[in-house]
Amino acid sequence: MNSGQTLLTFGALILLTITILNFNKTLSYHDISLSQNRYKLEAISILTSYIEQTSQYFFDEATTDTSSGKDLPDFTPPANLGFDANDNGVIDDFDDFNNYTVIDTGISGLAYKINFDKITDNYSEPLLFKYVNGEKVRDTLQISFVNTYWFYD
Repeated sequence: MNSGQTLLTFGALILLTITILNFNKTLSYHDISLSQNRYKLEAISILTSYIEQTSQYFFDEATTDTSSGKDLPDFTPPANLGFDANDNGVIDDFDDFNNYTVIDTGISGLAYKINFDKITDNYSEPLLFKYVNGEKVRDTLQISFVNTYWFYD
């Protein structure tokens, strides 16, 4: 084997090594991307579960109080949204989610921090912003939810 053939063999081995390393890098990148998407999908499903939970509650306890005339002073003022004094940390109406934070795990076992950022009543319907982030989810996901219900007298 002369020096030209040896040089050609080394060149082929270098090209093969570069190709294998690039292929490995591509596989690793796609694996990370697939994992990120799986965790994002899991976070969205957890948020959807909380949206379903919040939709079962009335906005305020005054709505369900039969002794109340349902006048404006009977409802919780916007500055006092959140847990009432008699709630004992148990959510019983929609406004209890104001500035509420919970850590929940999905099927993967990862902990997701869910922040119910704010409830506002400046709109015609109560609006709830929800955020979720976790150690494996790079992005902070946000879902806005408008709670609508009808009350017939």
